[in-house]
Amino acid sequence: MIDRGLSASMAAAANLSPKNRETVMELVEVWRRHYYRNRLRDKYYAGDVKVKDLGVSVLPEISCKLDPRIDWAAKCVNWWADRVQFEGFNSTDNAIKDELYAIAHQNDMDNLVRKVTMSSLRHSVAFVSVTSGNTELGEPDVVVSGYPATAASALWSDALKRITAALVVVDVEWNRAHNIKTPKLVYVFTDTQFIVLSLVDGRWVADEAEHAMGRVPVEQVAYHGTLEHPFGTSRITPTVMSLVDDAQREIMNMSATAAFASAPQKFFMGADKEQAKKIAETPFGAFIGSIFVGTPNKNKQIPNYGQLPQLTMQPHSDYMRLLASMFSDATNVPLSSLSFTTANPTSADAIIASQEDAIIDINSYILACKRAFTNVATMALSVTHDLNFFEALKAYDITTLFAKPETPSPVSMSDAVTKRVAAFPWMANSDVPLRDLGYKDDELRELQADRKRLAAQNLVREATQSE
Repeated sequence: MIDRGLSASMAAAANLSPKNRETVMELVEVWRRHYYRNRLRDKYYAGDVKVKDLGVSVLPEISCKLDPRIDWAAKCVNWWADRVQFEGFNSTDNAIKDELYAIAHQNDMDNLVRKVTMSSLRHSVAFVSVTSGNTELGEPDVVVSGYPATAASALWSDALKRITAALVVVDVEWNRAHNIKTPKLVYVFTDTQFIVLSLVDGRWVADEAEHAMGRVPVEQVAYHGTLEHPFGTSRITPTVMSLVDDAQREIMNMSATAAFASAPQKFFMGADKEQAKKIAETPFGAFIGSIFVGTPNKNKQIPNYGQLPQLTMQPHSDYMRLLASMFSDATNVPLSSLSFTTANPTSADAIIASQEDAIIDINSYILACKRAFTNVATMALSVTHDLNFFEALKAYDITTLFAKPETPSPVSMSDAVTKRVAAFPWMANSDVPLRDLGYKDDELRELQADRKRLAAQNLVREATQSE
């Protein structure tokens, strides 16, 4: 994320060709159009927005001392991201499968995929680039990097159905004078060129080079991409932001009400002015005092002491539950995940049923992630074997694996796998049941090695017995 972003001066970089100047300028303009809204979503995600007080329920003297926060915006992103679990790449060619495992391991793909998906759910889209690594600097042969929409932009072609140009901020510097981050190293990708923009002595300098990928080596990971919006839509919608504002305001009202409810309002009628003045000067003394002494006023009236009914929190809690229900309806995050539960225990089947809409939506998002990361894997192999992307796409059979978002219990999954293997015995030699049981890539490779070792031992035993 950058605070002081991309500027038109990048398009005026030294050594940049006229055609690429237009591309860079267009990419900068795309970034600028979306930056404010993306930063606003970041603030809601971090719970770093101030309450929008209507000024009708809590006195300014009290509201200025309250700073209510609620993490519903983060919840609607993280609840989805937690169920998008990358399990690795697969191929029918074992040699390619081993290469992909090495690339994924060297680039820490487990963590990278989670970061990319969280960012795409927050901003609507995130970007993944594939470049050759500098082994002299300790980089792997292939570098796979992820970028949020606040540090990247791209141009989309409806005809080609892919990105035709992309810009990513690779490195930033801290400007202590203005307390902001500014970009100092930027990569620009086109179908044929890889452009490095470097900030040298306050001036941008370009270094253009050809690449053989045959397409932009950048892939988008978008949530709910549509024909009108190929880069998707954010989980933090205007509706979500509005409900978060309402919830923050209600938390402030609840805090003020709770404070007043702890000290019920009292009244003293018929007291003379001097007596009333003394009581007004020490309200808490009057509250905690064990004895009240009331004397007749000048009209010989005896003061009357009373107490107003204690304030109740019920209307506030009911309203918070209503807001939570509206938020759950807008985001498909179960109400139980927002700390609102029913009085009766919920069965496992009921929990799964309550998450059905969410699971359908997450499965749709996972399909988009599979397509994106399969293209990323193909690009990585293109770099490794110095191939055109489209040649590699035809040459290699690659799939991307994600865990099932339903996350059923190990007991129910074990039962399902047992029944499946009983119906199809040959599946016992497949890795699919092992993945369904939750074994990750490293564990799978260890189990595969153990299976091969056991098979070899059985062959030796059979050969010895036959002799």
